[in-house]
Amino acid sequence: MKVKPDENGGSDGPGSLDLEQALTMLAWSDPALTENPGAVLTRLGIEVPPALRFDVRVQRPDTLYLVIPPVSSDDASGENVVNQMDLWRSGEQFVWILPQDAKTALLGMREQYRNRGGGEGR
Repeated sequence: MKVKPDENGGSDGPGSLDLEQALTMLAWSDPALTENPGAVLTRLGIEVPPALRFDVRVQRPDTLYLVIPPVSSDDASGENVVNQMDLWRSGEQFVWILPQDAKTALLGMREQYRNRGGGEGR
């Protein structure tokens, strides 16, 4: 599948795009992203926090996806958000579903990708 860069991404491939656009383009062209997303992020110059796992899925037109939150502990005060969903524009759309505590790690990885410069780290 040929991927056209959008008006925000430029035409230099994943190195000129934001993190979500780069991941989407890679998922469409390289199955390694879904098999080992941590290695692919490292290839993009992103340091993945060791305690953070990624599960990358390429959406199928015949599948409904249900993400079930973990069982809350009895001592949970209800103040912490278990899951958050962020929708980013990338290709058609890109969705992150993540625990609230992972949001800071995600923002850090996005910043690393933005600041890594040009095509370095690919």
